[in-house]
Amino acid sequence: MPCDERAVPMKRGALACLGVGVCVALTGLFPGPVAAQAFRGWVGSRIQMVEVRPLAESGGVWAPGPEGRSVSAAQDLSLTGWGLGVRGLSVVALLRTRQRLGSELVWPRADDEFDAILAYAQYVRGRLRTRIGRQEMRSGLGFSSFDGGTVSYVGARIHLEGYGGRSLARGLREPEREALRGIEDFVPDQSVDLFGGSASLRLFGLSLASRYQREVLRDRSGLSSERGALDFSAAMPGMTVTGSLDYDFAFERFGKGHLTASMPFDHARWTVQATVLRYVPYFSLSTIWGFFEPVDYQEASVRAAWSRSDAFGAWLSGGVRRYGDSETAVVLRALSDVGRRASAGARWRAAKSVTLDGSYRLEWGPGGFLNSADIAGRWQWSSGVGVSLSATSFQQIEQFRLGDGRAIGGGVSIDARLADRWSLDGGVSLLQHRSSVGPEGGPWNQGRAWLSLRGEIGRDPGLAAASRRGGRE
Repeated sequence: MPCDERAVPMKRGALACLGVGVCVALTGLFPGPVAAQAFRGWVGSRIQMVEVRPLAESGGVWAPGPEGRSVSAAQDLSLTGWGLGVRGLSVVALLRTRQRLGSELVWPRADDEFDAILAYAQYVRGRLRTRIGRQEMRSGLGFSSFDGGTVSYVGARIHLEGYGGRSLARGLREPEREALRGIEDFVPDQSVDLFGGSASLRLFGLSLASRYQREVLRDRSGLSSERGALDFSAAMPGMTVTGSLDYDFAFERFGKGHLTASMPFDHARWTVQATVLRYVPYFSLSTIWGFFEPVDYQEASVRAAWSRSDAFGAWLSGGVRRYGDSETAVVLRALSDVGRRASAGARWRAAKSVTLDGSYRLEWGPGGFLNSADIAGRWQWSSGVGVSLSATSFQQIEQFRLGDGRAIGGGVSIDARLADRWSLDGGVSLLQHRSSVGPEGGPWNQGRAWLSLRGEIGRDPGLAAASRRGGRE
């Protein structure tokens, strides 16, 4: 499973190992047949090299400095175990070790040798489920990880849940552009207690889910956050509607929300999706950013997708965004607060073993005009070996614009199935910044290379049972 942004050093919290410890203790107290015990998961090892030109200050001006290289390695172990002597008891763990390999640059968390990303025990009895240890929640309030406990009731149409423990700091979502993607997610710990609960209901094609979550500084000196969220989806004849809305109790205001309607036409060859959304940046009160008034925006967009067959498909989208009042002084005349976006893309399976993807994006509005293009191709050389090629050109990396210049680059990767349970993949990529304002604005290069090996542990008991039944038939 991917580890997005919740890894926290094990040495900062002994509760991270509590789930595994409980399982070991219970196994010793209530021994069961060894043959009934089973584990399923994977083990992986990865080496990565990043060569970049970080910014350096010279005479009060920030400019690209000398090139530096970071080389690191990481090993992951992901396991789910059951049959531990207690009916309904299982254990889940995702552990990581890492090493610096003579790097010139110190990459964030490169010196953190061990992490427990997940480590919890789960006990299921009837409709009740209990978890204890290091775990995570994914909801309309984002990603929340904590060391603590969760109690859930799972019914046929209703799901109730309560949880609490020591909160683990949230990180940023993985940047879309590889130029800002880190080798490791940088997530420090924080001294905050988290408490929350949720309730969901499914009835006649309608699904409703509500959640409340409160985070308090551990010394009880203040509030870190207090928020609620409502999510829903409804399946109607010829249309599916989904929506969400969150509320910040600390500031007494609504935050982000969206309403999306999807409609298929012509036997699902056409799909039209219309979305209206409101977005307000959220910052915890435990940071200084929580005391600033963020600028919100509202956006309306439409996306149409068409597929003639499994071999070809295309899509087109457009949207208009209006920003809120930034409450800044106007010297000459107010800047436009309306932005527009458009994009198009297609996928073509040129042959049974060859697939091509391409997309183009435009943005014009406050601050300037931007465009980017991406193209990728994959060739399945054999049943166990695939080759992928990619090329890109863009003017913006997340919120960072490249001024009058742009970045161009590309990469190649190979993945191979070495055996029944082992796979290998690796590749290289290069990005180059080209500036039209002279040498003081650039250029800079960024190169990356990686190699990873992954092996599966155990087998899914359901798939194994199905295979045995198929053999008998």
